[in-house]
Amino acid sequence: MYDIIKKWYWYDWMVFAVRSIWLLSVLIGLWEFHNILSFPFWILFGLPFIVFSIPFLIQQFFRKYFILTEIIISGSYCIFLTFLLHDALWQFIPIAFVIGFYSILRVYIWSGPLTIVVIPFIIGMVTDQSLTDTFLRLISNYGVAFGLGYAFQLLVTNHKQSLIIHKQNNVLEQYVYEVEQLTLQEERNRLSRELHDTVGHTFTTMIMGMETIHSSLADEKVGHKLNVLLNTARDGLQDMRKLVHQLEPSAMNLSLVQYVKQLIDKFMESTDTSVKFRYFGDEYNLSKEVKLTIIRCIQETLTNAVRHGQASEIKVSLYFDSLELRLQVEDNGVLEQAKKIELGFGLRAMKERLQALQGNLSIHTDNMEETVIICTIPRNSEANTETLKVILVDDQPGILDGLKTTLESHNQLQIVGIAESGEDALSLSSLNQPDIVLMDVNMPNMNGIEAMEAIKEKNPMIKIVILSSFENIDQAVEALQKGANGYLLKSIQAKELIDTLRFIHRGDTIIYHEIANQVFEKLKEQNISAGKHDKNDYGLTSREIEIIHYLAKGMRYKTIAARLFLSEGTVRNYASEMYAKLGVNNRDQAVEKCIENGLIPN
Repeated sequence: MYDIIKKWYWYDWMVFAVRSIWLLSVLIGLWEFHNILSFPFWILFGLPFIVFSIPFLIQQFFRKYFILTEIIISGSYCIFLTFLLHDALWQFIPIAFVIGFYSILRVYIWSGPLTIVVIPFIIGMVTDQSLTDTFLRLISNYGVAFGLGYAFQLLVTNHKQSLIIHKQNNVLEQYVYEVEQLTLQEERNRLSRELHDTVGHTFTTMIMGMETIHSSLADEKVGHKLNVLLNTARDGLQDMRKLVHQLEPSAMNLSLVQYVKQLIDKFMESTDTSVKFRYFGDEYNLSKEVKLTIIRCIQETLTNAVRHGQASEIKVSLYFDSLELRLQVEDNGVLEQAKKIELGFGLRAMKERLQALQGNLSIHTDNMEETVIICTIPRNSEANTETLKVILVDDQPGILDGLKTTLESHNQLQIVGIAESGEDALSLSSLNQPDIVLMDVNMPNMNGIEAMEAIKEKNPMIKIVILSSFENIDQAVEALQKGANGYLLKSIQAKELIDTLRFIHRGDTIIYHEIANQVFEKLKEQNISAGKHDKNDYGLTSREIEIIHYLAKGMRYKTIAARLFLSEGTVRNYASEMYAKLGVNNRDQAVEKCIENGLIPN
């Protein structure tokens, strides 16, 4: 009962005061005339409390039956009271006011006639009032009381609507402000990333290229001019790094839990809504995209709960599970049936953001009394959260510095060694056991391919990626045949290089797309000339067999890419390399040959 009463507004207390005054006046009247009434004392004074209490309890627990209960019980008692004491004609006026106040929507259609006509007419009959007096005195007075109650209810409704509008405005203002801030952070994050991946890489490529040219120059004057250009490029790269650092949104340096706490504090301050936040598990490293997505989801669900569900209490929970990050928002508001089935624009945008990270959105309701929204993002949605250990190998320090700068900007890549020769690369690989060795192909004494063979002999699990300054098809074919996991040009874009290293770590073989077709053709020619028709000699990887399996089902490259979480271009590269290994020209021939050799089921 206390939980119900503490939610009352001032008008609820005022109506309660009117009914209390009515009870008090009845008790005073009964006390004044109890000597002339032939009823036991406890019945005489107990009955008014029962008449007062039953409608009150019905109002708290079965509100829709309150008006009918008030009319039947209170009206009957007032009729009975006027039968005993004709001077109690006006005791029904406060009750008529209360009935008028609670006759919301279209209830007045039946409550009005009962209150204004039926009960006064009966009271007039039991008190021997003339028909004229009944109309002029009772019906008019009761009607005025009912009308005042109804008018007061309209004023209260307008007041409540103005409060709701004010609260909605506060919610919308807070929502717009947060969306503006989050959008600004996303844009700053995008700009800083684009600057790093384009301008920064351009500077790095220029420096690497000039370092390569510088080592082969004999003219001192030209070498001096090249040094000036190199220093200018290095200064430009340093300035660009400072700019990127300034552009990065400072708020994203906060942990997700800290940011969510700030967001909820601002929301409660702006909307006067109670929001309880808690988190479970140890927070792990999250990308800025994941942080922004979760924050957007929280902002959207909080706003929907207050605007559409009229929620007064909200619970926000974050679960840092080993397999997924889960956000759960519970509120005591009500979602309409249409909103439960059809996602509005805000929820649709949330779902699209989550799906972009392989996540999911679900909405649950409990008898229209509680709404629970759950957002999940798989922990592997950040394209490999495992930190890769990388060794860089090149005989030119400038190129090593450029590669180190490019890779160190990503927290999932750790540079565990830098070598300037094949011999040093072999020693470092034995010592540090890297996941990937990124190695120049042309080095004195022991070149990249020779060093790769020596490293693979000691530890076949280490992935070797060969880097070359120029397109050399024969060299690329030789490297791949001897076990290289990738062959790339040094002009590769930074983002593509990082993505490629991740794909290679998963077990893929990647060839730089500008020379891939030529390498595949060369491999195809070698396979055909060598007559390699035995299925054990095709050298298809598990990924290539997986792709040919999907091709056999008639799937398109785009569909396969979505199924395997790869880009369409990567799937095409796989297919081209597979065709070359099989010595065929198209998918139909590849499928037919794989079926014939038992590589895939018929």
